[in-house]
Amino acid sequence: MSTSNQREHKRVAATIGVKVRSPDGRRASAEKIRNISLGGVFIEMDDPLPFGTDIDLEFTLPEDPRVVQCKGFVVWSTKTSPERAEGLKGIGVRLMDIGVRDMRLLNEFIEEQLKQV
Repeated sequence: MSTSNQREHKRVAATIGVKVRSPDGRRASAEKIRNISLGGVFIEMDDPLPFGTDIDLEFTLPEDPRVVQCKGFVVWSTKTSPERAEGLKGIGVRLMDIGVRDMRLLNEFIEEQLKQV
């Protein structure tokens, strides 16, 4: 049994540069991931994308040269839910279409961060 405050995946704070692109390639920007889990990320951005936007993500985890690439889906935005990010502007993104290797890299990074807390 879970409550609405519990998350399916462990989430850790982070500061990770990320390239965000719309699948049609018309919009691209360099942003910052501020927290991350196996299921999703919060991306800080000055002009948050709207709910329902599909995006392509590309980022490198700290101390690992391998590039993580995946697709994402905007599940919330501070434009409509500013209370979700305590003074930051950005989007909550569900990670999708992520390969096994990249999922392992994320899991290792998150577990290492949790050991340091």
